[in-house]
Amino acid sequence: MGLFNIGRSKDEILAEQEAKLHKLESESKLRGAQMEELHELVRHLDEDRFLLMGALKALRPGVEPRALATALLDLCFKPLGLASFYMALMDWDNDLIHFPLYHEGGRARNHTPRSLTHDGGLTGKTIAQSRPLYLRSLDESMGAGAILSEAEKGSGLVPQSWYGVPIGSDPAWGGRPFGLLSFQSFQKDAFSESRRNLMDALGNIMAFTLKVDPGRNLSETES
Repeated sequence: MGLFNIGRSKDEILAEQEAKLHKLESESKLRGAQMEELHELVRHLDEDRFLLMGALKALRPGVEPRALATALLDLCFKPLGLASFYMALMDWDNDLIHFPLYHEGGRARNHTPRSLTHDGGLTGKTIAQSRPLYLRSLDESMGAGAILSEAEKGSGLVPQSWYGVPIGSDPAWGGRPFGLLSFQSFQKDAFSESRRNLMDALGNIMAFTLKVDPGRNLSETES
């Protein structure tokens, strides 16, 4: 028995050693959890980088809006855990929002144009305010003026999270958006700040790819 253990019982020494062991185990678990968080962060960063690289490669100038939107949907639907996705483009001259692609319920659906002024819903609201809009729940969306589609009314399967990214709101385009990308999930508060930043970047890529002048009459393009 060592000099510093003189006068201490065997039980006291064992209890101290056991306490130290528990402390080491707790520290090890904490370090393990921190490493898992770091690995998850790196995984998301890699996933975001691949998505951006894929968008830069797939979104080519001169391609029709519907084909561009479909290419973006194919890239991001599964990685971002989307339930629905659509692209809207503005016809400012006629106060109409067109939907080159509206994907919900597992397939693309026809979605008739809407008036920005009278029934623009979340799309119109986001375009009008010229900045992204994030709604974390269905209650928030309905309170903000969401308009349910016929498919949503019929099935009852309505996304909880809604994020709208204006296309072309940058001052370089004149400051007035000419469209919008909408990302939706069945999960509440599904999109973290980093994911929303990624979606903003995808919107910027789409804006430069479309090369549409603000205010252009969409009756001249695919709708």
